[in-house]
Amino acid sequence: MRHFLLSLTLVLTLAAAGAAQDLPNVEQFGPQVGDVVPAFSLTDQNGQTQTLESIMGPNGAMLVFNRSADW
Repeated sequence: MRHFLLSLTLVLTLAAAGAAQDLPNVEQFGPQVGDVVPAFSLTDQNGQTQTLESIMGPNGAMLVFNRSADW
C-alpha cells in the first residue's frame, strides 16, 4: 500500500508540473486587470460608435470582450 501511495504522489506531482507548463502567459494578451486602457473608438452591436469617454460612468467602466460564434 505504501508503494502505491508513493507512486500515486509521484504521478500527480509530474502531472501537475506538466499542466503548469502548458498554461499560456496571459500578460502577453493585452491589458491586464487594473491596467489603464488607452483611448479607443469602436462600433458596438447596434452600429453606434463608442469611446472610452462615452461608456465611462461615475464609478468607472468595465470592459468585457466576448468572441461570438459569428466571427
